[in-house]
Amino acid sequence: MSETHLLPQSDAVFLAAGIGTWHWDAASGIFQLSDDGIEMLQVRNDELPLNADTILGQILDEDVDDFQAAMAQLLIEPSLIKVDFRALLDSGDVRWYRAVGQSYKADSGSVSHASGVLVDVTGQHNAEHYYDTFFQQPNGMHLVASIDGVIALANSAWQLVLGYAPSELIGRNFLDLVHEKDQESTIAEMVNLSRGLKTLYFENRYRHKDGSYRVIAWSAATAERESVICGVGRDISQEHAARRELFQAAAVFNNSGEGILISDADGRIRDVNAAFSRITGYSRDEAIGESTNLLRSGRHDADFYQTMWHALQKNGVWRGEIWNRRKSGTVFPELLTISKIDGPDGGFMAIFTDISQLKETEAQLQKLAHYDPLTNLPNRFLINERLEHGIRRAQRRSDQLAVFFLDIDGFKNINDSLGHLAGDRLLGITADRLRDVLREDDSVGRIGGDEFLMLLDDIGSPEDATNIAEKVIGALRKPMILEGRSVSVSASIGISIFPEDGQTAETLMSNADAAMYNAKDQGRDTFRFYSEHLTRQAFQNVLIDSALREAVAKKELHLAFQPQVINDSQTLLGLEVLLRWHHPTLGKVPPAQFIPQAERTGLIRNIGHWVLEQSCIQGSHWLAEGLEFGHLAVNVSAPQFRAEDFVAQVKKVLQDTQFPPEKLELELTESVLVRDTEALIESMHELRALGVMFAIDDFGTGYSSLSYLKRMPIDRLKLDKSFVDNIASDESDQIIAGAVLALGDALGVPVIAEGIEQDAQAQVLKGLGCTHFQGFLYGMPMYAPRTEVLLRSHKP
Repeated sequence: MSETHLLPQSDAVFLAAGIGTWHWDAASGIFQLSDDGIEMLQVRNDELPLNADTILGQILDEDVDDFQAAMAQLLIEPSLIKVDFRALLDSGDVRWYRAVGQSYKADSGSVSHASGVLVDVTGQHNAEHYYDTFFQQPNGMHLVASIDGVIALANSAWQLVLGYAPSELIGRNFLDLVHEKDQESTIAEMVNLSRGLKTLYFENRYRHKDGSYRVIAWSAATAERESVICGVGRDISQEHAARRELFQAAAVFNNSGEGILISDADGRIRDVNAAFSRITGYSRDEAIGESTNLLRSGRHDADFYQTMWHALQKNGVWRGEIWNRRKSGTVFPELLTISKIDGPDGGFMAIFTDISQLKETEAQLQKLAHYDPLTNLPNRFLINERLEHGIRRAQRRSDQLAVFFLDIDGFKNINDSLGHLAGDRLLGITADRLRDVLREDDSVGRIGGDEFLMLLDDIGSPEDATNIAEKVIGALRKPMILEGRSVSVSASIGISIFPEDGQTAETLMSNADAAMYNAKDQGRDTFRFYSEHLTRQAFQNVLIDSALREAVAKKELHLAFQPQVINDSQTLLGLEVLLRWHHPTLGKVPPAQFIPQAERTGLIRNIGHWVLEQSCIQGSHWLAEGLEFGHLAVNVSAPQFRAEDFVAQVKKVLQDTQFPPEKLELELTESVLVRDTEALIESMHELRALGVMFAIDDFGTGYSSLSYLKRMPIDRLKLDKSFVDNIASDESDQIIAGAVLALGDALGVPVIAEGIEQDAQAQVLKGLGCTHFQGFLYGMPMYAPRTEVLLRSHKP
């Protein structure tokens, strides 16, 4: 690189620190960068010397105004500037940089030049972003205040809970909002915090903007080396009110519905209430003067009562369940609380409730809590407990354990066609058949919907699990009568093995679930064992799906353009539009990974429309600048093209963007054409009438009919990259490529060979008669600013 465009690396400090230096000449407008600066911005040799437009081409649109304002300030008078900006690099990364510099005057009095440094501050910006994101989470009232209570920072949760915007709180003392009766205890907590103690839990009342009060629960601590309080609060007003109401209800209950007995210190009954007589059968006169032993059932030994009286003497209270005897001789369970009464006439007060009905209800609830009422099988909770127990036992014995995750195939169709009663009957029959097939020590439970979980203890090998899985599938295939009809169903089963596929209940169930979906993908009515890549793939798909839904709104998607050329003349035929995704945490996500995911989830239609619209907007901009690019080739997915309103969408985009239809080429993969072909041909002709062109992408990999191809308004065939990769040495690829070129001649349309990276590939293709080319050999995919530089270089 010549010294006219680069600064010498003379400053050893900057060099060692990885800090770039820059120099700007006011007369020429040329920027000089140090080697570090050039490496930071990934400047190419053909971009030197640098001017402001070249640098602005790399800066994101949102940061251009700030950068230009800083440069303008340098021109006005000698001054020190500092500006942060983001740049989109050739690698696809977006980085934050900070430019700091000083301008200087010439003898004439005007600014002659400026110099400064360039620092990569991406890490600092990311850290600030992550901190702001956490602090602004509305799930807690986040607070930073001085040790005296003056608020420095507050998040949006304050407005949700108390009605105050953060801007109304900053500079205000939070004690002004605390209820006057809670201020003393609040100040005491602040004193503890100033001494370095942490507040794990503290409640006080805060005044809402409307004048009412909310109960807030706090946890807080002081920041080290700083006299500030950091706290997180939670609105517990509803919980507080519910707790108060519960206490009031309990007081009413204890004094009316429960039996009450008062005795002296020796255990002689002094008084009882009406509920006592109703529960025990003893009248007040019969009970007074008698020993409390009157009620003993004989079910508890002496140690039980000794422990009770020891607790009474030590703590002053005992509470627990006990069995007592009624006057009729029947025994009953009661919940008993005995409290010691202090004073000269002290004794004891016993409050008890007959819990006979509660015990019966508990037994029923226990069954409902652990068993599915429809199939009478263990539910998710109980089968999970059994699985955890089985894992502990297998660990002790060094045994293997198998987990089956079963899903009935087509269960929704049964519900929709025969009704939910038939679906319920199917679940019951399935449960019975599973119980019949499994061994005595095995367990089966229904975990929801049409899903069942089976646990096979002490299996000798995976083959044992295979045998049982085959028996289960065979048993479920047998016809059953539903609503008077003979119906046959099938099931898909996923199998995980302890300890190879996981050592916790959650992991084994999750992995068996992943294997079950693999079984469904393999055609259903079968079983599959777990393999770890299924879980990794499923987790990655979930992450990509979630992030992809927000990618357009967050401006994470970008368009890149790759040249298509004619022969070796480098005459520009057109530009293929390629989609790129840069996620802040996932990084650069390959199209081969997120495009299929978008097609599976249906997001491809919205993303495809965005690509079409942005492509036309960019094309119209270039045409307005007088830049010629041939045509823009935009890829269209099968779901997008088959949409009923696709033709109308294209028309609207062309009209809104004023992009010439004859400049637009839609690329369809050959696989798009194998279904609904007549309707697709009709849509193609309707768009062709506007001037829109069509290319068949990945040609040679699908199964399209030649009789359909000749009826389609096709302008180009694209020879798939798989036939180009080894064409220089593979005779089969050469034969296929020659056949595609011959077909193109027969149809009267040119063939573009894509994916050309080596000159040897190009030479073979030229020998076969190919004249249109695309690939890294002729041009890398570039973002719009770089592409514009290319177009300007081709401008006559």
